[in-house]
Amino acid sequence: MHETKNPLIFLIEDSTVYKDLMVGYLQSKKYTNLKVFKNGEECLRHIDLKPDVIVLDYSSEGTNGLEFMLQVERENSNVDFIFLSAQNKVDVAVKIMKLGAADYIIKNDQAPKKLVESLERLQNSTRREKQSYGFKIGVIGFFILLFFIIMIITFISVFFDQGL
Repeated sequence: MHETKNPLIFLIEDSTVYKDLMVGYLQSKKYTNLKVFKNGEECLRHIDLKPDVIVLDYSSEGTNGLEFMLQVERENSNVDFIFLSAQNKVDVAVKIMKLGAADYIIKNDQAPKKLVESLERLQNSTRREKQSYGFKIGVIGFFILLFFIIMIITFISVFFDQGL
């Protein structure tokens, strides 16, 4: 997830009632940067906005959610996918997760809460990755500086040994 404070979330949902429920819950939890689409084709027309997360159904209108995810990942690998589906087959969920989905949530009364928890996990993992990257850069910088100090000391000692 790129934008950790207010990630751009694309929600693909063809049910007006469920869409309104999810959007309302997400907005109540301060996720306000939302774009809602009825199907994958409509979403693809706006993929240039570079969403951080796409929330979609496994069984959506047109292509299925897995095909959509694989299509988007070929062109934009920085997008995280969360499946929100009535499909509760374990083998489908496992397959989707193995192929790169961040989460698979079954549509029920707990789904809005679980979606927010999943988004928070993605945000926290992004923060940890940035901290880890910063730490690695710091360590590399330290050793490069140490190398230059050793080279300068070596150069000075060789230069002054020859001069005496």
